Amino acid sequence: MGIELLERAAEAQGTFLKAEQLVQAGGGDDPSRGPGYLLTFDVGRILVVADRSNACLVLRQIQAADEVGSLRMASLEEEEPWWRVAGNPLVKAWPAPSGEGAASASEEISDVRMQFRQESDRPRVVSMRYQDGAVLVAMHAHVEETPE
Repeated sequence: MGIELLERAAEAQGTFLKAEQLVQAGGGDDPSRGPGYLLTFDVGRILVVADRSNACLVLRQIQAADEVGSLRMASLEEEEPWWRVAGNPLVKAWPAPSGEGAASASEEISDVRMQFRQESDRPRVVSMRYQDGAVLVAMHAHVEETPE
């Protein structure tokens, strides 16, 4: 399972509720770069983590709180870009365009984009990208075309 989890949340127009960052012992406090993130929507939770051995992102559905109970998490409700998209529906999710670190031949995803809000509602696009053993989060000023 991978990008399909976000695609299903987008199909359901899942409302984004909150983001939490995995806290790594001895790690820095950079909310835009971390070992992983737990994204909570009204339709479910998705854990996005960096897979260092395959240099990609791993997306996993979290069914119950005890699945991440042993992990330390930090709330990002007041951090960029999460506070800007809280309460908004996820309307699209896709791997980054080819040539930008999207999918390798083995279908591993290293860069995923999420569009919150409809085209007519000043959409916001957030990316999560694998970089040097971590997940890098960024907000994009414009909507990028999804691959056909």
